[in-house]
Amino acid sequence: MSKKFKLQSSDSALLEKAIQVAKEFAQQHISEDIVGIVFLGAIVREYFDRSADIDIAIFKKQGTDISSPEKFCKIDDFEVQCWVADFESELNTEWDMSKRWTYSQGQIYFDPSGKVFQLLKDKTPLTSEERNWLMMSGITLSEWYINRLTWTWVERGNIISAHHMFDQGINYFLDMLFGLNYQLVADMKWRYFCAEKLERLPHNFRERIQDVMIVHSISVEELARRQKGFMEMWEEMKPIIEKEVKMTFDEMLQVV
Repeated sequence: MSKKFKLQSSDSALLEKAIQVAKEFAQQHISEDIVGIVFLGAIVREYFDRSADIDIAIFKKQGTDISSPEKFCKIDDFEVQCWVADFESELNTEWDMSKRWTYSQGQIYFDPSGKVFQLLKDKTPLTSEERNWLMMSGITLSEWYINRLTWTWVERGNIISAHHMFDQGINYFLDMLFGLNYQLVADMKWRYFCAEKLERLPHNFRERIQDVMIVHSISVEELARRQKGFMEMWEEMKPIIEKEVKMTFDEMLQVV
């Protein structure tokens, strides 16, 4: 999946200016106590609009007392978010999926010893075990939420909770699609946008998932309509996931 995000709101002139601001900001903070600096977010994904900000991560040597920049600051009308961390601490800290996804798209600006490059190389890849888990948990939990928990809440008399469970099932289905495509799961605010760009998807995915996501009314009838559309996609993906993980769906249920 390409790291370039094509958004209709992006302004190329704004992007160019934001990149320049980021470089000037980073340059000011380079010293012998800094292990590396990484650009993240919009300027790396090559888009910039009025809702975007400049994201920069600074890794410093452990125990050093640098003049840390403010986490949030304004420069030339751009909001700059800066994260400062001890490099040695990050080596021994487990990164969650969202952080790994963010840094997997990072662009190293300063890394004289190559330590940050190695850190990202070690931290960000999706392992085969994680990939299998995303596929197994995604295919089983999406079915459980959409076929079972939804109707549990119908029986309990709360149709809003039923539709909410349906939406959670969609999230698990997206997790499965990321795993199938050997991709880290995108941060929540980008999850659907990135899922739509994956190579291996149910046929006519965009049109079908849109129809499933639409809620015309908070009713049992609408829940059944959504369920029917979703399960058609789910049934299409089930044998593909079974082949990938070399387990039947029933065997996956025993594991998950």
